[in-house]
Amino acid sequence: MIFRRAVRRLCLPPHAPVHRTTEPGVPIVINKYPGTCGTCRGRVEAGAGQALKLGAGWTTYHDDCAPVEAAPPPGTHRGWHHLPVVGFDIETTGNEPLDARIVSAALVYSDGTTRRWLVNPGVPIPPRTTEIHGITDELVRSAGTPAGTALAELGTAVGKVIADGTPLVAFCAHFDVTTLHAELARHALPSLDWDRAVIIDPSILHQEVEPYRFVGRQLGELCRYYEVTLGSAHDATSDARAAVEMAVSIAARHERIARMLPDDLHRAQVTWYAAQKRKLQEYFDRRGIAETVSLEWPLETRRRR
Repeated sequence: MIFRRAVRRLCLPPHAPVHRTTEPGVPIVINKYPGTCGTCRGRVEAGAGQALKLGAGWTTYHDDCAPVEAAPPPGTHRGWHHLPVVGFDIETTGNEPLDARIVSAALVYSDGTTRRWLVNPGVPIPPRTTEIHGITDELVRSAGTPAGTALAELGTAVGKVIADGTPLVAFCAHFDVTTLHAELARHALPSLDWDRAVIIDPSILHQEVEPYRFVGRQLGELCRYYEVTLGSAHDATSDARAAVEMAVSIAARHERIARMLPDDLHRAQVTWYAAQKRKLQEYFDRRGIAETVSLEWPLETRRRR
């Protein structure tokens, strides 16, 4: 999934932590003022590192010196995380969901069943995206299913999940949903009833329960934080499975999330997502970054650029 990872690289500096603290929920913000790194004692220029609130005061760190919070321990409460869900992920040709073509997709079911699609999109795959997910023109031409056939199967499978009322879990679901919606229309295939869908997006849940953790929001970094095994990053099956495990892990650690009925959680995420993206837009505007953030979730209707 290209766009969701690229956005985080635009938003925030890289983060490669080498230390860990056992304190859960330590808020992290980009440092507004220069200071001395709490680990290496070197100078940290304003805006070039992190300010962490540890105890009563704030400490400045370089990104690669900062301690990493430990996620709160799981509880014993019951909730939707004990019920069946289906993981969903796609890999694509580009960043714009209304234009991107799907080159692979996966659905991961709670009973261990997995459905995978390698898709020949019928258009060249840009080298820069091949570098990310490893899917080449040669591979899709030799082993991929023609887009129309693969998308018809994928649309039918996702439609059944929606009709069954089973929550569909996807990391940065707006990209997957919008891209699939556009692809089905492009190939004159039946659209899905997204108004009936129940979607759980662990990227939204994380920002709701950890509003001050502004760095390390990529899938791999959050998997480490929530003790989830990612497997092969940028592989649709691995990412779909990791999204499910992360959503379950967040619910297990935050009872107020777990106790919500899936329908209510879906509606809450619509509001949470819009609020989160307004803050991101404010950040872009302050930094002079010419990026327009969509507030629509899970289905976007307008191009980003």
